[in-house]
Amino acid sequence: DQITEAERKREEWLKSRLGKFTSSELGRLMTYEDDIRVLPKGALTYIEEKALEIMTDGESVKQFSNESMERGNEKELEAIAAFEQKYGLKCYATGEDQEFIQLCSYFGGTPDGLIDIDDMAEVKCPNSKTHLFRINNIRTQEDFKKHEKSYYWQIQGNLLSSGRKRCFFIDYDDRFVNPELQLFVIEIHRNETDIEKAKIRLSMAEKVKQQFLNNW
Repeated sequence: DQITEAERKREEWLKSRLGKFTSSELGRLMTYEDDIRVLPKGALTYIEEKALEIMTDGESVKQFSNESMERGNEKELEAIAAFEQKYGLKCYATGEDQEFIQLCSYFGGTPDGLIDIDDMAEVKCPNSKTHLFRINNIRTQEDFKKHEKSYYWQIQGNLLSSGRKRCFFIDYDDRFVNPELQLFVIEIHRNETDIEKAKIRLSMAEKVKQQFLNNW
């Protein structure tokens, strides 16, 4: 069977991430950050999943999808276009052209888009209730970390892997009748203190993963 170019690119993308910790799930390593040199239970579960990916050559990877995720994928480029128009910035490496940026042998991330040399974009197209919550409750980077911890760490992970300094978090929902409410954007800056914490947890996680693999 012939596969499409998009399917081929996705297969390559999945293969490039195999067994590696990724920005999209960095939050699973970053709970209980006050005790940074102890790996929480959830982190150990994630580490085991990554080891199993290597042991099964990717057959253990769960391909999860739901209606909300599918809508998000469909609307992502539309969201970027709305952002570009409003902010006068140009994104590249978007959609099917996204690339997994590998920082080291065991960690990397896939930004939703790159801007100039120091910026990037992360796009979410959530349900309308979530979109409105973000508009009403997120004003600062601290608010974002409090309410969107998983996405906060995803962004810091992508800033780490790409070496960039700033991310535009783009939240889009074109179901709102008022066009002013359709696009919500907040800038998230590289936080060196949190990135150092992430490096510690990632290093610990890789050691545990290797121990797990060596035992089998």
